[in-house]
Amino acid sequence: MDDGTVSVPDEQYERLAALAAARGVTPETQLARLIDDAYAGLDADGDAPDSLPLGVSDGSGEE
Repeated sequence: MDDGTVSVPDEQYERLAALAAARGVTPETQLARLIDDAYAGLDADGDAPDSLPLGVSDGSGEE
């Protein structure tokens, strides 16, 4: 992925910072991981839903 600038609203940045703190990384690193996970989710041959990161869904609606 190319480097670029991403704007995060304050209320979402607080959530991002909390998630990052829980995982022991910086908010910037966590955001990069979320973006990478989102791009990986575009692959039709992606991972099974049970192997996806917490909070990421395959969109199938199954639990």
